Amino acid sequence: MDAVSQVLSMYGLAILISLLVAVLIKGIVTVSGWLHSRPTEAVGTPAPPVEDPARDDIAVIAAAVYAMMGARRVVHIEGVGRGRTWTASGRAAHYASHQPRHKH
Repeated sequence: MDAVSQVLSMYGLAILISLLVAVLIKGIVTVSGWLHSRPTEAVGTPAPPVEDPARDDIAVIAAAVYAMMGARRVVHIEGVGRGRTWTASGRAAHYASHQPRHKH
């Protein structure tokens, strides 16, 4: 009976720690969202609007990389339509490798 109570107390402790970590993460996300949602003052002259959708995509990707990793440089961006044949043939070869081979 002593072993059962120890196991239950360990599970309870794990649940309590998980709950505290979840609350801490929620607090960090809330404070971070509050800090980033405050309006900021514009510095200098505003940049002209970008008309090209591809440039918009590049700007969004670069901003996301900067936000997640700091100052980095986007080296390569490829369109969605390119490389589908290579991907499809690789996927087909991968799936074919899982098929059972029967000797008749």
